Amino acid sequence: MCHLLIMLTVSDWTAFFGRFHPLLVHLPIGFIILISIIEIFKMLGKLEVSNELIKIALLVTALSATLACVAGYFLSMEGGYNEEILIEHQWQGIWLAVFLWIAWLAKNEWLTQKIGINTIFYVPAIFLSCILMFVAGHHGGNLTHGETYLTDNTPPPFRSWLGMSDRLVNINKTDLPKIVNVNEALVYQEIIHPIFKQKCEQCHNASKKKGNLQMDEIELIKKGGKNGVIFKANHVEESEFINRILLPESDEHHMPPKGKNQITENELSLMKWWVEQGASFDKKVSQLTVNQTIKPILASLGGGINVIDNKNISTVKQDKFDLEEKILSIEVGIINEGVSEDIKKTKALILPIAQNNNYIEINYLNNSKLTDKEAVVVSNAPQQTLWLKLSNTQITDKTLVEIAKLKNLTRLHLEGTKISDNGLQQLKELKNLEYLNINGTSVTDEGLKVLGAMKWLKKVYVWKTKVTKAGIVQLKKECPNLVIESGINDQQMALLMQAKADTVNDDVYKKK
Repeated sequence: MCHLLIMLTVSDWTAFFGRFHPLLVHLPIGFIILISIIEIFKMLGKLEVSNELIKIALLVTALSATLACVAGYFLSMEGGYNEEILIEHQWQGIWLAVFLWIAWLAKNEWLTQKIGINTIFYVPAIFLSCILMFVAGHHGGNLTHGETYLTDNTPPPFRSWLGMSDRLVNINKTDLPKIVNVNEALVYQEIIHPIFKQKCEQCHNASKKKGNLQMDEIELIKKGGKNGVIFKANHVEESEFINRILLPESDEHHMPPKGKNQITENELSLMKWWVEQGASFDKKVSQLTVNQTIKPILASLGGGINVIDNKNISTVKQDKFDLEEKILSIEVGIINEGVSEDIKKTKALILPIAQNNNYIEINYLNNSKLTDKEAVVVSNAPQQTLWLKLSNTQITDKTLVEIAKLKNLTRLHLEGTKISDNGLQQLKELKNLEYLNINGTSVTDEGLKVLGAMKWLKKVYVWKTKVTKAGIVQLKKECPNLVIESGINDQQMALLMQAKADTVNDDVYKKK
């Protein structure tokens, strides 16, 4: 009993002291930078500072770095961190402290005479301390906030230069991303997961697993943490993560912790609704019952788009396309089980288009790292695949060769991918394609010329591409019935068309 009490006390003290690691670690960071600046100015003859003062600063820096190492070790005992990054971070911190002690010893002449540390070690020790400070700090940020913490808010121009994908969710914002068609939105992937990403993944990710809970992958969310599963389908009151949110913010078990971005009332209502409706990870809004409380919240996610009354799911309000309606009226066999499994191995969702038929949607919302090599499986169900969503994946024009085999494809999402004008040539084979989204791609006016030949297209999205207003006007002339979503409204389009019509060609003046 006495032994147990001693162990408990030690555990309490280590946990207490470990929490001081973030506080202690900032002191050596500031001192290292200050000492480096002073030494540089001294070498340039711009500043005179006593060596005694620098010695004291180095001693304080080395002591605080050592204490930060000890506190960091105690903090790591709480668990929930990526072990590989944690070990690297620990050794970086230890070596940082070692080099600071070497710098301090090298600065003390009487110690160098006794111990034999030559002053030649001083400058390299300070230099290596600076390098380790930045590396250890970066890894510390990854452990605390996740591996993408440093790059999450990279501005758009730099993202494209560095080959980074478009930012889907800004974790510093409290609003959820707008959804083009709320009724067809996947409830978990497009509504619930963005909330988790903004408010939960900072502490529950691959690098930092507080309570052994990881929330950035579906299977790990289902698994739960050290206290078991965090939700129970159809039972809000028995879902632990909901109960944690409802605790007072001052409670140590309240989630997110005090000081972090808190869950809003609308977000809480959406999460409760998701659990009440079975906590499905692969259903759309149109497949669930939408009550009067949730309806306006869902509508706000779509920028005011009407949300259906789900008492009659067959009356889903959505874009209606003639060719698609014709295909849906034709019976098709069920997708082969082996083919289905091959597609799912690439982290794709296979979703039914509607009730009482075997047509499907293949959706890669869960796999932004999808490559051309993996994407070859998209053509394995050419009869059944009606919709294909490859948004924000790594595919290039090579995958469009496979997509061209999907003769029944009516809707295609390629936004945020690496396709080009050349790849769009492949889409001419898709004689039933009526909806195309190429937002955020490198497509130019040359690509629009290809689309101009596809008279069967009904709707196309070209936001944030390299197309020009002139190219859009020309496409509209060739396809008057095509709805072009480009950020230009109908009135602006009419003015552009009129301006184009009133323009006198330069050749007229040349002839004169």
